[in-house]
Amino acid sequence: MVHCLVGVLAVAAAIDPGALAVGSQGALFELAQHPVGVLLLVALGFGLIADALWQAVRAATDADLAGPGLGGRLERVGWILSGLIHLALGVAALRLVRTVPTGRPASQTKAWTATVMAVPMGRGLVAVAALTLLVVAGVMVTRAGRAALDPWLDLGQMAGPTRTLARVLSGLGLATRGIVYTLIAGFLLLAAFEANPQTARGVTGTLRAIRLERYGAPVLAGVGIGFVANGLLEMIRARYRRAAP
Repeated sequence: MVHCLVGVLAVAAAIDPGALAVGSQGALFELAQHPVGVLLLVALGFGLIADALWQAVRAATDADLAGPGLGGRLERVGWILSGLIHLALGVAALRLVRTVPTGRPASQTKAWTATVMAVPMGRGLVAVAALTLLVVAGVMVTRAGRAALDPWLDLGQMAGPTRTLARVLSGLGLATRGIVYTLIAGFLLLAAFEANPQTARGVTGTLRAIRLERYGAPVLAGVGIGFVANGLLEMIRARYRRAAP
């Protein structure tokens, strides 16, 4: 749902110059502006917290059989990081139910980058984070090229058209996220090189930077469609994913 919201708002920003593209936190903020959005915020908040708990169990028990090797350990670290991000986002959603800020939320990416740069070897740590994100983006683009599906999807329960749709959505969604993550990593590397945390950008800043380019509107629309595709794929996974034996 969150990815779909980000995608729809990005497409709207590509069509309407007065609209703004936003990341996950910004999408939740937009929901909070509408009465019906409060109900969705409650559902999304608890859903994100539930997913954070699942990621913790997944990592602690190796529920998806990632294995004991280096690759398996990195996979489980990824699950933990994903869980922490979703936990923070879920808490933010529930806070918005109680109090809607008067202004748009400040960039967390810039704030975190400034905090890290303030410690010894902080610029190096930011650069390492950027390079790590580049690796993640590369893996996503590689999987997109193969239209790789979750190995735990129960393909036997999926009709032929649904399997085809899942592969298309997988390729489009992964490629889009890989491109956006690559751009975010580039901004982080530039921030580390210039020692300027204000250069760093998260999803929101990256989407807005795309919009400002010469052919930014159609590119941003394509990115928005990719985020919607990723959200729809997650819904298919929620329906057809089976547990490991």
